[in-house]
Amino acid sequence: MLNGKKIILAITGGVAAYKIPNFARQLIKAGAEVRVVMTQAACQFTTPFTLATLTKYPVLLDQADYPDPVGHVHLADWADLLLVVPATANSLAKFAHGLADNELTATWLAFNKTKIVVPAMNEKMWQNPRTQANIKQLQADGVQVIQPAYGFLAEGYQGQGRMPETDQILAAVQAQVAINEAGVPVDALSGQRVIISAGGTQEPLDPVRYLSNRSSGKMGLAIAHVASLLGAEVTLVRTPSAKDLPVLPQITCLDVQNARQLYQTMMTAEADIVVMAAAVSDYRAKNPADHKMKKTDDQRASGEMTIELVENPDILASLDKTDRYTIGFAAETQNVLDYGRAKLVKKGADMIVANDVSQAGIGFGADDNAAYLITETGQVKIDQQSKYGLAAQIFKHMK
Repeated sequence: MLNGKKIILAITGGVAAYKIPNFARQLIKAGAEVRVVMTQAACQFTTPFTLATLTKYPVLLDQADYPDPVGHVHLADWADLLLVVPATANSLAKFAHGLADNELTATWLAFNKTKIVVPAMNEKMWQNPRTQANIKQLQADGVQVIQPAYGFLAEGYQGQGRMPETDQILAAVQAQVAINEAGVPVDALSGQRVIISAGGTQEPLDPVRYLSNRSSGKMGLAIAHVASLLGAEVTLVRTPSAKDLPVLPQITCLDVQNARQLYQTMMTAEADIVVMAAAVSDYRAKNPADHKMKKTDDQRASGEMTIELVENPDILASLDKTDRYTIGFAAETQNVLDYGRAKLVKKGADMIVANDVSQAGIGFGADDNAAYLITETGQVKIDQQSKYGLAAQIFKHMK
């Protein structure tokens, strides 16, 4: 997903810096080339030797030898993206006010491409008006800010300020790279409320068994991350199959299990853009059992069981389309374009994303996808790429 991308990993002196060597490995395994710059304070929590070993390149440090002259400028010229993680309150203040008192802040000033900061600090420091003012200044400067998570802090109590998990940060990087490659303006969805459904619904047959499908929720998660980084206020409605996927802290999550719960949630949502990426079961058991079903003598004799099914509500067709943009998905195994066009008309959507889930590498559970983006005026073919890439293309072609 990050093949060929050159990333500066900038580490400041927060306790969470001890997690960064593992994150550097994640970036490298995803295909990125990584180089590191650290503050002296960061060296108290992890070592330059460890990071140099993992990245196979020396770490840029204050008053230390570096293979390239004027190291901060060379590093800034080399990279495609600069990621500061963890970003302390002190470093955020320096970034916002243009200070260059160490190699890391000098690298920040010399770098003129995509910047992402991942703040991590005590909750009171995060909520301090000066920190929030610095965050607003960085956002005004075009810096992508990943909100800190709520959780157990180093001080021994719960609060917002915890560094997101590294798989969440990796998702943010993948989403941002996809946005850059698609050429979508970083504020394309600023002020918009976006609600996205993800995963496959589960329709109970009894307390043990259920009807479902193979949807992993990865496509819906990718859309949610891209929408959030494009400035939207994002709500993710996820089914059990999507609950274990990493979600950025700034995204609101609502959990549902079956189609009727999803219907109620989507019908009452206030949103400017609705994306129905969930794979909704068409039918449910008419009379689900209260206890685990046991075979009867007749069933043992015949080797058959009959379960009466009833149709679930058609969520996409039922959505209020007034003053909102609606996007649906058509997961097909044949006649993808024809079925997708028919679904666009039948559901009254603004866009249908039609894909062939029978193809290896782009079906349910895969990291890649390929699709036709079908609207009233025609269709655009999106060749195989990461699901983050497809998500960025969806928002690029919204009209």
